[in-house]
Amino acid sequence: MGLDNNAKYLGWFLKLGKVDFERTLNWQRGLVKLRKEGMARDTLIFVEHNPVITVGKDGHPENFQHLKEKPFFIERGGDVTYHGPGQLVAYFIFNLARRGKDLHKFMNNIQDGVIQALQEIDIVATKGEEYTGVWVKDKKIASLGMAVKNWITFHGVALNLNTNMEEFKAINPCGLDAEVMTSAGELLNKKIDWDEFSSILLKKYSEVFNTTFYPIRLEEIAEDLESQSGSNVI
Repeated sequence: MGLDNNAKYLGWFLKLGKVDFERTLNWQRGLVKLRKEGMARDTLIFVEHNPVITVGKDGHPENFQHLKEKPFFIERGGDVTYHGPGQLVAYFIFNLARRGKDLHKFMNNIQDGVIQALQEIDIVATKGEEYTGVWVKDKKIASLGMAVKNWITFHGVALNLNTNMEEFKAINPCGLDAEVMTSAGELLNKKIDWDEFSSILLKKYSEVFNTTFYPIRLEEIAEDLESQSGSNVI
């Protein structure tokens, strides 16, 4: 469960299951405030969202002009993307001031964790050369988009495990043709167990971030989150 007694850092791990994007976004923002005040540890969140389109601060309208519903405009970097069932989204609320203030290394670590986890299920992936994210040859399997506020990070990476690729066709994901996107299930021609893979990914993130992630329940921090985010958590 991400426990390493020799790790340099201690962190929290929240495994949320399937939760609407907006609720999770509010919790992230609340955790950013708690982390700034020293009331929370560096927190790694794993979640699966109901279908939603989000647009980062680098979004270009032509990449989502055919949407029937208004997308979520958010503070992360990057363009437009899709979140939905079958996708494993990892959010990172980390204080980089305690980790060398090296954003480039932090972003590499996020991608390295995904690459190493995919290797465990026999998928050879690499960091993109021209575009960010994780790629399997000329197909993109994971998209990355972060925000940083006073050296505290939030948002993260979305990895397609069993994602319905048809959902990307309403947009140009990250400014690319929708046909570029792929999933682990599509590549291996089988369904990937979300829970089993999340355990693999947690272990890899514990290693690349040199962090012992202690599992916590949302109920344990609900009151603090509600006071920071201004909305009900449970």
